[in-house]
Amino acid sequence: MACFFCSFYPLVAQDNIHTTTQTTSPATPQENTQIFLQNTEENTLETPPLPTSPQDSLHLKNLKFIYGIDFDFLLDNTEESQKYWPTRTLFTGSIAPEIGISFKNQNLRVGGHFIQNLGEKYPAKNLLTFSYDFTYKDIKAFFGIFHKKQWIGEYSQLFYRKDFLFYNPLINGVLFQYDSQKYDLQAEFIFDWYGGDITKRIDEFLTQGFLKKSFFNKKLFFGGSFLLYHFKNDEFLNLDGGNFDTYLLDRFYYELFIGSNLQSLTPSMDKLLFKFSNLSSLERKRRLSTGLDPFSNLLGWQFDFQAQYKGFGFENSLYFGKNQYKYFSTYGEDFYAGLPFYQSPLFDRAEIYYEYKNDYLTGRFSFILHFTQDALAYQQMLSLSLDTHKLFRLLLRK
Repeated sequence: MACFFCSFYPLVAQDNIHTTTQTTSPATPQENTQIFLQNTEENTLETPPLPTSPQDSLHLKNLKFIYGIDFDFLLDNTEESQKYWPTRTLFTGSIAPEIGISFKNQNLRVGGHFIQNLGEKYPAKNLLTFSYDFTYKDIKAFFGIFHKKQWIGEYSQLFYRKDFLFYNPLINGVLFQYDSQKYDLQAEFIFDWYGGDITKRIDEFLTQGFLKKSFFNKKLFFGGSFLLYHFKNDEFLNLDGGNFDTYLLDRFYYELFIGSNLQSLTPSMDKLLFKFSNLSSLERKRRLSTGLDPFSNLLGWQFDFQAQYKGFGFENSLYFGKNQYKYFSTYGEDFYAGLPFYQSPLFDRAEIYYEYKNDYLTGRFSFILHFTQDALAYQQMLSLSLDTHKLFRLLLRK
Protein backbone atom coordinates (compact mmCIF):
# COMPACT_ATOMS: atom_id res chain seq x y z
CA MET A 1 0.00 0.00 0.00
CA ALA A 2 2.85 2.38 0.84
CA CYS A 3 4.36 1.93 -2.65
CA PHE A 4 0.98 2.66 -4.28
CA PHE A 5 0.62 5.99 -2.50
CA CYS A 6 4.26 6.84 -3.10
CA SER A 7 3.63 6.70 -6.84
CA PHE A 8 1.77 10.02 -6.48
CA TYR A 9 4.65 11.70 -4.69
CA PRO A 10 6.20 13.47 -7.77
CA LEU A 11 2.83 15.13 -8.51
CA VAL A 12 2.46 16.28 -4.92
CA ALA A 13 6.05 17.41 -4.71
CA GLN A 14 5.62 19.50 -7.87
CA ASP A 15 2.52 21.08 -6.38
CA ASN A 16 4.47 21.89 -3.23
CA ILE A 17 7.05 23.80 -5.28
CA HIS A 18 4.31 26.31 -6.21
CA THR A 19 2.89 26.58 -2.71
CA THR A 20 5.98 27.00 -0.55
CA THR A 21 9.63 28.11 -0.74
CA GLN A 22 10.73 26.58 2.55
CA THR A 23 12.61 23.30 2.76
CA THR A 24 10.42 20.62 4.27
CA SER A 25 10.91 17.02 5.18
CA PRO A 26 9.40 14.40 2.86
CA ALA A 27 5.77 13.65 3.57
CA THR A 28 4.78 10.33 4.98
CA PRO A 29 2.57 7.97 2.91
CA GLN A 30 -0.41 8.89 5.10
CA GLU A 31 0.18 12.62 4.45
CA ASN A 32 0.54 11.96 0.71
CA THR A 33 -2.82 10.24 0.72
CA GLN A 34 -4.48 13.17 2.48
CA ILE A 35 -2.91 15.74 0.07
CA PHE A 36 -3.89 13.69 -2.99
CA LEU A 37 -7.50 13.44 -1.89
CA GLN A 38 -7.63 17.16 -1.11
CA ASN A 39 -6.21 18.14 -4.54
CA THR A 40 -8.58 15.76 -6.28
CA GLU A 41 -11.55 17.33 -4.50
CA GLU A 42 -10.41 20.90 -5.39
CA ASN A 43 -9.85 20.07 -9.08
CA THR A 44 -13.30 18.50 -9.30
CA LEU A 45 -14.92 21.68 -8.00
CA GLU A 46 -13.09 23.80 -10.59
CA THR A 47 -13.96 21.60 -13.61
CA PRO A 48 -16.90 22.99 -15.66
CA PRO A 49 -19.93 20.72 -15.92
CA LEU A 50 -19.99 18.35 -18.88
CA PRO A 51 -23.08 17.33 -20.86
CA THR A 52 -25.20 15.13 -18.63
CA SER A 53 -26.57 13.02 -21.46
CA PRO A 54 -25.88 12.15 -25.14
CA GLN A 55 -28.85 14.35 -26.06
CA ASP A 56 -27.04 17.44 -24.68
CA SER A 57 -24.08 16.80 -26.99
CA LEU A 58 -26.46 16.27 -29.91
CA HIS A 59 -28.15 19.64 -29.29
CA LEU A 60 -24.79 21.41 -29.40
CA LYS A 61 -23.96 19.75 -32.73
CA ASN A 62 -27.30 20.86 -34.20
CA LEU A 63 -26.63 24.51 -33.29
CA LYS A 64 -25.02 26.40 -36.20
CA PHE A 65 -23.80 29.95 -36.60
CA ILE A 66 -25.18 31.73 -39.71
CA TYR A 67 -24.01 34.97 -41.27
CA GLY A 68 -24.06 37.00 -44.46
CA ILE A 69 -23.84 40.46 -46.00
CA ASP A 70 -26.21 40.96 -48.93
CA PHE A 71 -25.25 43.68 -51.41
CA ASP A 72 -27.68 45.35 -53.82
CA PHE A 73 -27.14 48.07 -56.41
CA LEU A 74 -29.63 50.00 -58.55
CA LEU A 75 -29.16 52.47 -61.38
CA ASP A 76 -32.50 53.72 -62.73
CA ASN A 77 -32.80 56.55 -65.24
CA THR A 78 -36.30 57.54 -66.42
CA GLU A 79 -36.91 60.19 -69.08
CA GLU A 80 -39.92 61.82 -70.85
CA SER A 81 -42.29 60.58 -68.15
CA GLN A 82 -43.35 63.92 -66.64
CA LYS A 83 -47.00 63.67 -67.70
CA TYR A 84 -47.42 60.74 -65.29
CA TRP A 85 -44.23 60.67 -63.21
CA PRO A 86 -41.39 63.16 -62.62
CA THR A 87 -38.21 62.27 -64.52
CA ARG A 88 -35.39 61.12 -62.26
CA THR A 89 -32.07 59.32 -61.98
CA LEU A 90 -31.53 56.92 -59.09
CA PHE A 91 -27.98 55.82 -58.29
CA THR A 92 -28.00 53.85 -55.07
CA GLY A 93 -26.66 50.85 -53.18
CA SER A 94 -27.40 48.91 -50.03
CA ILE A 95 -25.80 46.35 -47.74
CA ALA A 96 -27.63 44.07 -45.31
CA PRO A 97 -25.34 42.37 -42.75
CA GLU A 98 -26.94 39.66 -40.65
CA ILE A 99 -25.85 37.08 -38.07
CA GLY A 100 -27.76 34.43 -36.19
CA ILE A 101 -28.12 30.85 -35.10
CA SER A 102 -29.76 27.91 -36.82
CA PHE A 103 -31.21 24.90 -35.02
CA LYS A 104 -33.75 22.16 -35.86
CA ASN A 105 -35.08 23.90 -39.05
CA GLN A 106 -35.34 27.18 -37.16
CA ASN A 107 -33.38 30.43 -37.46
CA LEU A 108 -32.93 33.40 -35.14
CA ARG A 109 -31.34 36.43 -36.82
CA VAL A 110 -30.37 40.03 -36.11
CA GLY A 111 -28.87 42.56 -38.47
CA GLY A 112 -29.35 45.79 -40.36
CA HIS A 113 -30.12 47.24 -43.77
CA PHE A 114 -28.24 50.34 -44.92
CA ILE A 115 -29.26 52.26 -48.06
CA GLN A 116 -27.15 55.03 -49.53
CA ASN A 117 -27.75 57.23 -52.56
CA LEU A 118 -24.38 57.63 -54.25
CA GLY A 119 -23.01 61.16 -54.09
CA GLU A 120 -25.28 62.19 -51.20
CA LYS A 121 -24.55 62.76 -47.53
CA TYR A 122 -24.35 59.64 -45.36
CA PRO A 123 -26.50 58.14 -43.92
CA ALA A 124 -29.53 58.02 -46.18
CA LYS A 125 -31.54 55.22 -44.54
CA ASN A 126 -30.51 52.83 -41.76
CA LEU A 127 -32.84 50.02 -40.71
CA LEU A 128 -32.76 47.32 -38.03
CA THR A 129 -33.73 43.70 -38.70
CA PHE A 130 -34.45 40.89 -36.27
CA SER A 131 -36.51 37.79 -36.93
CA TYR A 132 -37.38 34.21 -36.10
CA ASP A 133 -38.43 31.69 -38.74
CA PHE A 134 -39.13 27.98 -38.93
CA THR A 135 -39.71 25.36 -41.61
CA TYR A 136 -41.97 22.33 -41.20
CA LYS A 137 -42.33 20.15 -44.31
CA ASP A 138 -43.88 22.47 -46.95
CA ILE A 139 -44.71 25.25 -44.47
CA LYS A 140 -42.56 28.27 -43.61
CA ALA A 141 -43.22 31.14 -41.22
CA PHE A 142 -41.36 34.37 -40.39
CA PHE A 143 -41.88 36.74 -37.46
CA GLY A 144 -40.28 40.13 -36.75
CA ILE A 145 -38.57 42.56 -39.15
CA PHE A 146 -37.20 40.74 -42.19
CA HIS A 147 -36.56 41.14 -45.92
CA LYS A 148 -39.16 41.06 -48.66
CA LYS A 149 -36.74 38.82 -50.56
CA GLN A 150 -38.36 36.00 -48.58
CA TRP A 151 -41.49 36.32 -50.75
CA ILE A 152 -42.39 33.42 -53.01
CA GLY A 153 -45.30 35.33 -54.55
CA GLU A 154 -45.14 37.03 -57.96
CA TYR A 155 -46.78 40.45 -57.72
CA SER A 156 -47.85 42.80 -60.51
CA GLN A 157 -46.15 46.19 -60.94
CA LEU A 158 -49.57 47.67 -60.23
CA PHE A 159 -48.74 46.60 -56.66
CA TYR A 160 -45.01 47.38 -56.50
CA ARG A 161 -42.41 48.85 -58.84
CA LYS A 162 -38.76 47.89 -58.51
CA ASP A 163 -37.36 51.12 -57.08
CA PHE A 164 -40.04 51.20 -54.37
CA LEU A 165 -39.03 47.72 -53.23
CA PHE A 166 -35.38 48.79 -53.21
CA TYR A 167 -36.06 51.71 -50.85
CA ASN A 168 -38.65 49.81 -48.79
CA PRO A 169 -37.07 46.36 -48.44
CA LEU A 170 -38.51 45.14 -45.13
CA ILE A 171 -41.64 43.54 -43.67
CA ASN A 172 -42.64 44.45 -40.10
CA GLY A 173 -44.88 41.63 -39.02
CA VAL A 174 -45.50 38.03 -40.10
CA LEU A 175 -45.25 35.91 -43.23
CA PHE A 176 -46.74 32.44 -43.74
CA GLN A 177 -45.92 30.30 -46.78
CA TYR A 178 -46.92 26.96 -48.26
CA ASP A 179 -44.82 25.63 -51.16
CA SER A 180 -45.57 22.06 -52.25
CA GLN A 181 -43.68 20.40 -55.09
CA LYS A 182 -45.94 17.38 -54.78
CA TYR A 183 -49.14 19.33 -55.43
CA ASP A 184 -47.57 22.14 -57.54
CA LEU A 185 -49.15 24.66 -55.19
CA GLN A 186 -47.77 27.90 -53.77
CA ALA A 187 -49.47 30.18 -51.25
CA GLU A 188 -48.44 32.98 -48.92
CA PHE A 189 -50.00 35.51 -46.56
CA ILE A 190 -48.34 38.65 -45.19
CA PHE A 191 -49.27 41.13 -42.48
CA ASP A 192 -47.01 44.20 -42.52
CA TRP A 193 -47.35 46.99 -39.92
CA TYR A 194 -45.16 49.39 -41.89
CA GLY A 195 -45.95 52.68 -40.14
CA GLY A 196 -47.84 54.47 -37.42
CA ASP A 197 -47.76 56.52 -34.24
CA ILE A 198 -49.79 55.18 -31.30
CA THR A 199 -49.66 58.53 -29.46
CA LYS A 200 -51.47 60.20 -32.41
CA ARG A 201 -53.73 57.22 -33.17
CA ILE A 202 -52.04 56.84 -36.55
CA ASP A 203 -51.83 53.30 -37.92
CA GLU A 204 -50.63 52.15 -41.31
CA PHE A 205 -50.62 48.46 -42.22
CA LEU A 206 -51.26 46.13 -45.12
CA THR A 207 -52.22 42.54 -45.76
CA GLN A 208 -51.03 40.74 -48.85
CA GLY A 209 -51.53 37.31 -50.34
CA PHE A 210 -50.67 35.06 -53.26
CA LEU A 211 -51.95 31.71 -54.58
CA LYS A 212 -50.78 29.74 -57.61
CA LYS A 213 -51.74 26.25 -58.74
CA SER A 214 -49.91 24.56 -61.64
CA PHE A 215 -50.87 21.60 -63.83
CA PHE A 216 -49.21 19.36 -66.45
CA ASN A 217 -45.65 19.88 -65.18
CA LYS A 218 -46.24 23.67 -64.80
CA LYS A 219 -47.36 24.09 -68.42
CA LEU A 220 -50.69 25.55 -67.23
CA PHE A 221 -51.29 27.62 -64.10
CA PHE A 222 -53.88 29.88 -62.53
CA GLY A 223 -54.16 31.86 -59.33
CA GLY A 224 -54.41 35.30 -57.85
CA SER A 225 -52.92 37.88 -55.55
CA PHE A 226 -54.17 40.81 -53.48
CA LEU A 227 -52.87 43.82 -51.57
CA LEU A 228 -55.04 45.62 -48.99
CA TYR A 229 -53.92 48.90 -47.39
CA HIS A 230 -55.37 50.37 -44.19
CA PHE A 231 -53.94 53.90 -44.04
CA LYS A 232 -55.15 55.98 -41.08
CA ASN A 233 -53.06 59.15 -41.02
CA ASP A 234 -55.03 62.39 -41.09
CA GLU A 235 -51.84 64.48 -41.12
CA PHE A 236 -50.71 63.01 -44.44
CA LEU A 237 -54.20 62.72 -45.93
CA ASN A 238 -54.78 66.45 -45.22
CA LEU A 239 -52.75 67.09 -48.37
CA ASP A 240 -56.13 66.97 -50.12
CA GLY A 241 -56.97 70.33 -48.52
CA GLY A 242 -59.92 68.95 -46.60
CA ASN A 243 -59.02 70.61 -43.30
CA PHE A 244 -58.34 67.20 -41.65
CA ASP A 245 -61.76 65.89 -42.69
CA THR A 246 -60.23 62.82 -44.42
CA TYR A 247 -58.87 60.54 -41.73
CA LEU A 248 -58.51 57.16 -43.51
CA LEU A 249 -57.96 55.84 -47.03
CA ASP A 250 -58.70 52.20 -47.93
CA ARG A 251 -57.08 50.66 -51.01
CA PHE A 252 -57.52 47.14 -52.36
CA TYR A 253 -55.60 45.80 -55.38
CA TYR A 254 -56.15 42.36 -56.85
CA GLU A 255 -55.08 40.17 -59.74
CA LEU A 256 -56.74 37.00 -61.03
CA PHE A 257 -54.64 35.24 -63.66
CA ILE A 258 -54.34 32.22 -65.92
CA GLY A 259 -51.27 31.39 -67.95
CA SER A 260 -48.94 28.93 -69.59
CA ASN A 261 -45.26 28.22 -69.03
CA LEU A 262 -43.91 26.51 -72.15
CA GLN A 263 -40.23 26.41 -71.20
CA SER A 264 -40.30 22.63 -70.71
CA LEU A 265 -41.42 22.23 -74.36
CA THR A 266 -38.55 24.41 -75.59
CA PRO A 267 -35.51 23.32 -73.52
CA SER A 268 -33.18 25.72 -75.32
CA MET A 269 -35.14 28.66 -73.89
CA ASP A 270 -34.54 30.02 -70.39
CA LYS A 271 -38.14 31.27 -70.18
CA LEU A 272 -41.27 31.23 -72.33
CA LEU A 273 -44.37 32.50 -70.56
CA PHE A 274 -47.86 33.82 -71.36
CA LYS A 275 -50.33 35.22 -68.81
CA PHE A 276 -53.73 36.95 -68.93
CA SER A 277 -55.05 38.79 -65.86
CA ASN A 278 -57.93 40.71 -64.41
CA LEU A 279 -55.91 43.53 -62.78
CA SER A 280 -58.06 45.94 -60.80
CA SER A 281 -58.41 48.05 -57.65
CA LEU A 282 -60.87 49.63 -55.23
CA GLU A 283 -60.30 52.89 -53.32
CA ARG A 284 -62.31 54.98 -50.91
CA LYS A 285 -61.87 57.74 -48.33
CA ARG A 286 -63.39 57.89 -44.88
CA ARG A 287 -64.42 61.39 -43.80
CA LEU A 288 -65.43 62.84 -40.45
CA SER A 289 -68.20 64.94 -42.04
CA THR A 290 -69.91 62.48 -44.39
CA GLY A 291 -68.63 59.04 -43.39
CA LEU A 292 -67.67 56.54 -46.09
CA ASP A 293 -67.15 57.54 -49.71
CA PRO A 294 -68.32 54.96 -52.28
CA PHE A 295 -65.63 52.60 -53.55
CA SER A 296 -64.11 53.51 -56.92
CA ASN A 297 -64.21 50.24 -58.87
CA LEU A 298 -61.21 50.55 -61.21
CA LEU A 299 -61.50 47.46 -63.42
CA GLY A 300 -58.65 46.54 -65.78
CA TRP A 301 -57.08 43.71 -67.79
CA GLN A 302 -53.49 42.82 -68.66
CA PHE A 303 -51.68 40.49 -71.04
CA ASP A 304 -48.08 39.49 -70.20
CA PHE A 305 -45.47 37.79 -72.35
CA GLN A 306 -41.84 36.88 -71.56
CA ALA A 307 -39.18 35.06 -73.55
CA GLN A 308 -35.52 34.58 -72.60
CA TYR A 309 -32.68 32.79 -74.39
CA LYS A 310 -29.18 32.46 -72.91
CA GLY A 311 -29.77 35.46 -70.67
CA PHE A 312 -31.18 37.76 -73.38
CA GLY A 313 -34.86 38.45 -72.94
CA PHE A 314 -37.95 40.38 -73.94
CA GLU A 315 -40.83 41.11 -71.56
CA ASN A 316 -44.05 42.90 -72.47
CA SER A 317 -47.11 43.91 -70.41
CA LEU A 318 -50.20 45.42 -72.08
CA TYR A 319 -52.80 46.99 -69.74
CA PHE A 320 -56.23 48.31 -70.75
CA GLY A 321 -59.12 49.42 -68.56
CA LYS A 322 -59.90 52.11 -65.99
CA ASN A 323 -57.34 54.70 -64.86
CA GLN A 324 -55.70 53.39 -61.68
CA TYR A 325 -54.41 55.35 -58.64
CA LYS A 326 -57.33 57.69 -58.18
CA TYR A 327 -55.53 60.13 -55.84
CA PHE A 328 -52.03 59.97 -57.35
CA SER A 329 -52.01 63.68 -58.22
CA THR A 330 -52.58 64.48 -54.53
CA TYR A 331 -50.39 61.95 -52.72
CA GLY A 332 -47.74 61.00 -55.27
CA GLU A 333 -45.26 58.18 -55.88
CA ASP A 334 -44.23 57.69 -52.23
CA PHE A 335 -47.83 56.77 -51.39
CA TYR A 336 -48.60 54.71 -54.51
CA ALA A 337 -46.00 51.93 -54.73
CA GLY A 338 -46.72 50.74 -58.28
CA LEU A 339 -45.84 52.09 -61.73
CA PRO A 340 -47.49 55.52 -62.22
CA PHE A 341 -48.21 54.75 -65.91
CA TYR A 342 -51.21 52.70 -64.73
CA GLN A 343 -52.97 56.06 -64.47
CA SER A 344 -53.47 55.71 -68.24
CA PRO A 345 -56.41 53.62 -69.55
CA LEU A 346 -54.06 52.11 -72.14
CA PHE A 347 -50.48 51.33 -71.18
CA ASP A 348 -47.81 49.08 -72.70
CA ARG A 349 -44.48 48.33 -71.03
CA ALA A 350 -41.83 46.74 -73.28
CA GLU A 351 -38.49 45.65 -71.77
CA ILE A 352 -35.40 44.33 -73.56
CA TYR A 353 -32.83 42.97 -71.13
CA TYR A 354 -29.81 40.80 -70.44
CA GLU A 355 -29.71 38.84 -67.19
CA TYR A 356 -26.74 36.99 -65.69
CA LYS A 357 -27.46 34.63 -62.82
CA ASN A 358 -25.51 32.08 -60.79
CA ASP A 359 -25.80 30.61 -57.30
CA TYR A 360 -24.93 33.85 -55.49
CA LEU A 361 -25.13 36.75 -57.99
CA THR A 362 -27.91 38.16 -60.17
CA GLY A 363 -27.24 41.03 -62.57
CA ARG A 364 -29.67 42.57 -65.04
CA PHE A 365 -29.46 45.45 -67.51
CA SER A 366 -32.70 46.64 -69.11
CA PHE A 367 -33.93 49.15 -71.66
CA ILE A 368 -37.62 49.84 -71.12
CA LEU A 369 -40.24 51.71 -73.15
CA HIS A 370 -43.51 52.92 -71.61
CA PHE A 371 -46.26 53.61 -74.17
CA THR A 372 -49.49 55.42 -73.24
CA GLN A 373 -52.15 57.19 -75.33
CA ASP A 374 -50.38 60.53 -74.97
CA ALA A 375 -46.78 59.82 -73.95
CA LEU A 376 -43.70 57.73 -74.71
CA ALA A 377 -41.24 57.42 -71.84
CA TYR A 378 -38.04 55.39 -71.71
CA GLN A 379 -35.98 53.96 -68.91
CA GLN A 380 -32.58 52.35 -68.43
CA MET A 381 -32.06 50.12 -65.41
CA LEU A 382 -29.09 48.20 -64.03
CA SER A 383 -29.47 46.03 -60.94
CA LEU A 384 -27.04 43.77 -59.07
CA SER A 385 -27.78 41.48 -56.14
CA LEU A 386 -25.08 39.53 -54.27
CA ASP A 387 -25.84 36.93 -51.58
CA THR A 388 -22.55 36.50 -49.67
CA HIS A 389 -23.93 33.72 -47.45
CA LYS A 390 -24.36 31.55 -50.55
CA LEU A 391 -20.98 32.72 -51.85
CA PHE A 392 -19.14 31.80 -48.63
CA ARG A 393 -20.89 28.44 -48.51
CA LEU A 394 -19.81 27.73 -52.08
CA LEU A 395 -16.19 28.73 -51.39
CA LEU A 396 -15.99 26.59 -48.25
CA ARG A 397 -17.04 23.53 -50.23
CA LYS A 398 -14.02 23.87 -52.56
